[in-house]
Amino acid sequence: MINPGLFSKSWWRALLFSLILMILSGPGYGKDYKGGELRTYDTYRYGRFEVRMKSAAGSGVLSSFFTYHDFTSGGAGNWNEIDWEWLGNHDDKAQTNLIIQNQWDLPELIDVDFNPHEDFHTYAFEWTPDYVAFFIDEQSVRWIDNFYVDSLYHYQKIMMNIWQPTWVDWVGEFDSDILPVYAFYDWVKYYAYVPGSGNTGTDNNFIQLWEDNFDFYDTSRWTKATHTWNGNNADFIHENVVFQSGYMILCLTTPSNTGYSGDPLSIETNNVPLTFGLGNAYPNPFNHNVVLPISLEEPGEVHFSIYDIRGHLINSGVNRFLDRGKKNIRWNGTDQDGKSVSAGTYFLSVRNEDISKTKKIVYLK
Repeated sequence: MINPGLFSKSWWRALLFSLILMILSGPGYGKDYKGGELRTYDTYRYGRFEVRMKSAAGSGVLSSFFTYHDFTSGGAGNWNEIDWEWLGNHDDKAQTNLIIQNQWDLPELIDVDFNPHEDFHTYAFEWTPDYVAFFIDEQSVRWIDNFYVDSLYHYQKIMMNIWQPTWVDWVGEFDSDILPVYAFYDWVKYYAYVPGSGNTGTDNNFIQLWEDNFDFYDTSRWTKATHTWNGNNADFIHENVVFQSGYMILCLTTPSNTGYSGDPLSIETNNVPLTFGLGNAYPNPFNHNVVLPISLEEPGEVHFSIYDIRGHLINSGVNRFLDRGKKNIRWNGTDQDGKSVSAGTYFLSVRNEDISKTKKIVYLK
């Protein structure tokens, strides 16, 4: 047993002070402000990446939607990144950027005829082996097809964050009295690059593989970050990535007022009415036939396509329904030549003239 008398009161005070410093220097305590970041577990190479969002206002504030290759294992020589960034000091611009090896970047501010901090808009970029193109509300605003694109060959994660950069010349002077501020994300969509066999995007070279409308926190797809870096006055903490009322909300706050305290239900949305709905495929996994229920609001043609995990078209067809209501689409695990496919993960895409939806299915043998 240790004799307490061996230690003076000053020793205990010093130990207590050291413990407090250790706690305060841990995750979430090191910086003056607290931000949020959400990123996918999976990585992607090529595709169309879309988000519907409203960025955060305020000088010195940056909110984003981008793809990023984690280069920590190989240094900045492996850096790959494609950015949409919204600078809170600009109410009529959005920034696009590419960053490649050794931190060579290619930023460009895009003029817009709306305030991105006040209204929801859809932003996208297409990344292919030949070009990177940026879009706002389906309109092309920038096209890049130089050596920067040739250097984008690493798989990248889809990411969103809000933070407080130290570079005043870039983002403007920051006043903490504006906190808290928020960026609102309505949905994110990913489309695989399938040249010659897609149904959307430039030259119909893309097919939607998934959509997340943020009705809940899908922990199988996303993870919340807890890190920071030099040049960022904020730590990323879990509490500042909030899922509420069908939105993912990124928060920039003080340490004493984290999380979201506003009301997202007051935000107006402009969702396009759906003309059909999809149920859950069953059985899933399957080893003979899979059934995908659909609900039609009106009669018409429904096209379906099966893609493998690499985006290759496996099978396709058209169902013509003469009346509205609940219907079924079936697939028996064969390709367009009637041959049985290999076991694995597939994507069943259903579309009509207005919309396209996709479900993931697993084929077992």
